Amino acid sequence: MRRYIPSSTALTCFETAARHLSFTRAAQELHLTQSAVSRQVGKLEQFLGRELFIRLNKRLMLTQAGAAYYKEVVPLLDHMESTSLRLLQREDEQTTLTLSVLPTLASYWLMPHLAGFQKAYPQYHVTLLALDDIEAIDPERVDVIVHYGGDHWPRAQSHHLFREQVIAVCAPNLMAGEAQLLDLPLLHLSTRSNAWADWLARHSIDGARIAGPTFEHFHMLLEAATHGMGAAIVPTVLAAQALQEGRLVAPFGPAMDTPHEYLLSYPADKADQEPVVAFRDWVLQQLASCYQGD
Repeated sequence: MRRYIPSSTALTCFETAARHLSFTRAAQELHLTQSAVSRQVGKLEQFLGRELFIRLNKRLMLTQAGAAYYKEVVPLLDHMESTSLRLLQREDEQTTLTLSVLPTLASYWLMPHLAGFQKAYPQYHVTLLALDDIEAIDPERVDVIVHYGGDHWPRAQSHHLFREQVIAVCAPNLMAGEAQLLDLPLLHLSTRSNAWADWLARHSIDGARIAGPTFEHFHMLLEAATHGMGAAIVPTVLAAQALQEGRLVAPFGPAMDTPHEYLLSYPADKADQEPVVAFRDWVLQQLASCYQGD
């Protein structure tokens, strides 16, 4: 039995009164009477065995003990509230689905289709997190990851989604007149320093000045290319919508295969959970339909 935890009503009244330094304003916020707030604070003071407020004519001042207690109580109340809100939003552990996806892949590939999954499975509450560091992913918190490369997640079941292809793109206005690839600034991704060298070698293009602006993330690279900063090499899956809408063009040759792939993975102990199975099957079916359409 917890004997030294005061009532949540008393704590709420104290926190509100301390924030406003007024029982009257606290009562207005809490939809209580002024006397009810004062009474709850009095009970808390009696419980703690010390005064929390100095009561002046028409205002309050925190005592030293009250100020110290306020600093301790506020984070606790905030944590209780946020924990309760998360539980209210999740409703049932069996209906939640937490996805962690590479940020640019989520924005340019998954998001245009995710509404279709939610429409097909409205009973699942989807939470989408950015996959910034696969090594730091907590399999207790995350149900499914969509990632790039090999099997980085220990004790996971993985499914191949698609192999990566890359393509050289630029904004349409850069191709006015007789402009060629070698006439344009070449944009780079910091983690793929050899991308342009590989592309140029594959297409037997010599004499290019490879130096150019460098970006940390693909979404930055795509935005730079879309706004006319130069030509960029990007995965076709990320550039597809911009190419379709005419915001980017790819006049420098066909897409090129890379040795990399994208995977969908989940912890082995979640392989039978209904939301995980539903999302896995839906993604694989969407990809199968796309390939059939091709």
